[in-house]
Amino acid sequence: MHMRRIILELAIATGLTVAAVVAVVVAAHAGEVMVSGAFARASATPAAKAGAVYFTIRNEGAAADTLTNVATDAARSAMLHENVEENGVVSMRHLEALAIAPKETVTLSPTKLHVMLMGLKAPLKKGEHISLTLTFEKAGEVKVDVPVGGVAASAAE
Repeated sequence: MHMRRIILELAIATGLTVAAVVAVVVAAHAGEVMVSGAFARASATPAAKAGAVYFTIRNEGAAADTLTNVATDAARSAMLHENVEENGVVSMRHLEALAIAPKETVTLSPTKLHVMLMGLKAPLKKGEHISLTLTFEKAGEVKVDVPVGGVAASAAE
């Protein structure tokens, strides 16, 4: 009887651990395009009107695809941006689209590419989630659930 209880508790603990891992590694896909690891950083102040979203895109297909649009209800607009350094000064540049070659993985991160949210309707708060819709030329729309991490988050929490 005691051994059965230990085995049952171990099975429950293992199941909960697997469920927690699956919940953290949420991915969305359409066609051959997979989006994973999405996160946003919490707003530094309640008056913040801008934010950023980061994620990884993997094109598993045999043909290139292009991210052509980003949309969210959390902000007035969402645009692809790239950090560019010129003469020791880093600035952001708007990208009209982002091509993803076949079998390529592209990571949007705080240091290079990102989705800029402008005109936030409410500050981004740690523990909340926002919804993002990515539109690809071939794969179509991918709906992404974006958890909001801390102000200095560097990955999904």
